[in-house]
Amino acid sequence: MIELKDLHYGYYKHQPVLRGLSLRLPEGHVYGLLGKNGVGKSTLLKILCGSLTGEGEYTLDGFDPRRQNPQMLERLRLVPETERILPVTIESLAQVTAPFYPTWDGEIFESALTEFQVPRNKQLTTLSLGQQKKALISLSLACNTPYLLMDEPTNGMDIPSKSIFRRLVASICDGSKTVLISTHQVDDIDSLIDGVVILENEGVLLNASLDEVAARLAFRRAEKDDEVLLTESSPIGPWSVVVRRPDEPETSVNMKMLFNAVISHKSRIRSLFSDKA
Repeated sequence: MIELKDLHYGYYKHQPVLRGLSLRLPEGHVYGLLGKNGVGKSTLLKILCGSLTGEGEYTLDGFDPRRQNPQMLERLRLVPETERILPVTIESLAQVTAPFYPTWDGEIFESALTEFQVPRNKQLTTLSLGQQKKALISLSLACNTPYLLMDEPTNGMDIPSKSIFRRLVASICDGSKTVLISTHQVDDIDSLIDGVVILENEGVLLNASLDEVAARLAFRRAEKDDEVLLTESSPIGPWSVVVRRPDEPETSVNMKMLFNAVISHKSRIRSLFSDKA
């Protein structure tokens, strides 16, 4: 369980990034963490793993990240957006990483490297950005921790690699792991996540499962008397986000349109999902 209560953080005095953030994320789900630039998505991930120290109450699996408890650290893995790349092979890096994680799974490591076609015996500094990213993601997946935090994990990947990424992450999600993915590339994760969190600096705009979103909103052509939250052009004509009628079938959730609708109608979204506050 990830729990935050009135979390505050700022890099500079009088310039807070997170202001009074409260959030509860039950374990065993894959969450998409969305928001505009500068709302603190990357900051939040760093606070949860203890790299940054926030003000307020926040715990991960009952541990306070500020204490850097070894039992917590071995249950958590962060994949940052950018990482210092060392002139070593991914095999060498795995040898020094594995002892820190009791849950290390060599089979996951081998399978991910094979799927991603990552060279095992070339120095990471000689690889492309995309290959470096795939190598480090393979390493983090193999840590097999109950909590996996990922910041823009698909940046630098080509389209086939993004498909492999989704398949690999899905393969480790057996209901015992919590994955939190911060991204602007919502198309890369919309078939992977089962929950969505949309942030702004002042707090949480939306925290809901995709089932809850589909129960309240519909993504389709607007009809007469619909309460329309957003309409966008598409190859098949105007497509809308509307408040779902109780008697109509549920539709698939369009993550891009959901995000834009939430940003455009903050108060209405809060009202529709008031039981999620």
